[in-house]
Amino acid sequence: MPVKSLVVRVYVHATEDEAKVLEALRNVAPLDSIEEAEVEVEEYEGHYGNPIKVYTYKLRGQAARRVAQEILSKMSSLDRSQVASSLDERVDRSGTLHIRLSKQEALQGRVILYEADDVIKVEIGYTGGRRRAVEEYREMLKGDTQRSSTSQ
Repeated sequence: MPVKSLVVRVYVHATEDEAKVLEALRNVAPLDSIEEAEVEVEEYEGHYGNPIKVYTYKLRGQAARRVAQEILSKMSSLDRSQVASSLDERVDRSGTLHIRLSKQEALQGRVILYEADDVIKVEIGYTGGRRRAVEEYREMLKGDTQRSSTSQ
């Protein structure tokens, strides 16, 4: 799979325990243990003046491919199937796949699709165009589904 980059982003609101949010992120992918990861921490002020931190992890090349595979493999076959069936909406013009995962479920060690707020955002960048990316992601997700069903 010609994955060129991976961006994982999580928001930490003032009402949340920052350590638990980062633990949830580590449950999805151990990004803080990857030396190649670029880490940005930005601080913003929310609508009511409350602080918001945004953690962004960026990977390229082999590390990006490895972590992208790890994230997708932790998803249930049902969630991978749902991503595969909605690729037209999830893949942008540049071929980047956008996935949102439940931050609360991740804290419990589960990697679950979630389309509301309070998420861990994952962007998997692809080296080819959009059309080719959609085909590659579909094969990648199908392959993961077949592997996980044979290993269970």
